[in-house]
Amino acid sequence: MHESIYIAASAGLKQAKKMEMIAQNLANVNNSGYKRDGLVFKEMMPPFQPDSGMEAAKNALLSPEKSNKNVSYVGITDYYTDFTPGVFKETGGTLDLALDNDGFFKVQTPDGPRYTRNGSFRLNTAFQLVNQNGNQVLDRENNPIVIDAPGAEIVIDGGGNISAGTGIGNLPIGNIKLVRFENEKSLEKMGDGLYRHIESEENELEPTDTKMHQGYLEGSNVSTVTEMTEMISTLRMFETYQKMIQSIDSMDDQSVNTIGRVG
Repeated sequence: MHESIYIAASAGLKQAKKMEMIAQNLANVNNSGYKRDGLVFKEMMPPFQPDSGMEAAKNALLSPEKSNKNVSYVGITDYYTDFTPGVFKETGGTLDLALDNDGFFKVQTPDGPRYTRNGSFRLNTAFQLVNQNGNQVLDRENNPIVIDAPGAEIVIDGGGNISAGTGIGNLPIGNIKLVRFENEKSLEKMGDGLYRHIESEENELEPTDTKMHQGYLEGSNVSTVTEMTEMISTLRMFETYQKMIQSIDSMDDQSVNTIGRVG
């Protein structure tokens, strides 16, 4: 088979991967705290370097030893998450919190500690502060936060300090832990707005310029217009590679038939 078909197919597969990521971003456009994902493409010249971390991304279709060294394939060199803060949405909810800078809330799940930007919290039957999936929100000592103050007004200041009372002489209850990471690429998406830190918890840092805003939620940082524009562009590129494959196949077919007639 003509190698041009493999090259076009390789590029088409990468556009299909990009389309999947765009669809994922659009599906989460209304989810609080969601961060958009993206891909980075790169020209790859055979023979490919023996980089095991890149094997899943190469997917070049034709093995390097059979490939022409004068041609190039399309490779995916990086998956990334854009952690740019989203726009605040006022909810008026007492336990709704938004972060105005970098950082994450830390929650405890059955699979271990996780991190999230989604500050849509509530109280469970034990009066513990939890997220919408029932995972406990942790304080600065990595303990669950208990707010047992029926009928009292709950106030959470910019530093995450929780107090409750009638507005005069409120009693302190606890605090909410915030963490940030020097290398945000060490965070892996786990679904439901949660991230897993693939390195040691010792790498947790305390944000210095981040404040909590009570009664607000952070929207996703996905721009519908941008993603739809990218989707149209990606679809056109995919169709272009598809037509290239059809054209090359048609030329090969004509060549075979012409040679057959001459013979």
